[in-house]
Amino acid sequence: METDFVAVAERFLGTPYLWGGKTGLGIDCSGLSQLALTACGIACPRDSDMQEQALGSALAHSPELSQLRRGDLLFWKGHVAIVRDEATLVHASAHYMAVAVEPTAGAIARIRAEDGEITSVRRLPPRS
Repeated sequence: METDFVAVAERFLGTPYLWGGKTGLGIDCSGLSQLALTACGIACPRDSDMQEQALGSALAHSPELSQLRRGDLLFWKGHVAIVRDEATLVHASAHYMAVAVEPTAGAIARIRAEDGEITSVRRLPPRS
């Protein structure tokens, strides 16, 4: 059993983006978060809209980047990303066609222009 789902997600860096994929041969954003969370014993639905409803608790709609913590989940319509630290996130991105680390501020701006605003930021409860 793993203990850090962000570290699990980082193991997939460079894995090709594949819509509906959930393996090292190809993975999408919600598959990445599901695999990483499941490896740590956290039940996680398959699709990003279901993940947004089921996981953690919502933070203020538009928190300052400095409020983000490792393991927070950022959701947009049809997309989820995992916060690594207050400056970067990891996600399976059709923009990069791979799992990539990206500056959080840049990702938010780029995705806002392409697909709209963040729909929620979710924080999982601390593990005991």
